[in-house]
Amino acid sequence: MCNNHRVSCSCGENQANLLFKNHILNLSVLSNIFCPECSRNVNFDAESMLEDNDWILEFDLVLARGCLHRANINTADLSPAFIFDQGYASWNGFTPDELDQRLVERQQIIGLADQDMRLYLAEIKRWGSARVEKFREAGWRKAQFC
Repeated sequence: MCNNHRVSCSCGENQANLLFKNHILNLSVLSNIFCPECSRNVNFDAESMLEDNDWILEFDLVLARGCLHRANINTADLSPAFIFDQGYASWNGFTPDELDQRLVERQQIIGLADQDMRLYLAEIKRWGSARVEKFREAGWRKAQFC
């Protein structure tokens, strides 16, 4: 089971939707989150931080290691990339705000189901593929693995 957590960035101007796979890690492993605005003033530390399209996530690796160890997950290669890419703490969707965008865009397409189911199915498939490609081209990390 996974829950969405809406987290404000360091400057408080933006929010990100985060997902914590199977609740193995929790919000406390995220030391800080920086949006593109507040990340400009951050001294990036690759040992504890992950950058994704000018957003920076900073992790408490000591806490993460303990939580992962208790869940019998091998932490020999523990890094911010491992935590994010394996979904233990990552965006809920492809980007920090994709969950919100997706809901709005999908709602516009759902109306087609009442009118023409074939058109609806074709459009939802086209829309899904186009979204992934858009995020891939923009360089979002999670879209690169789809």
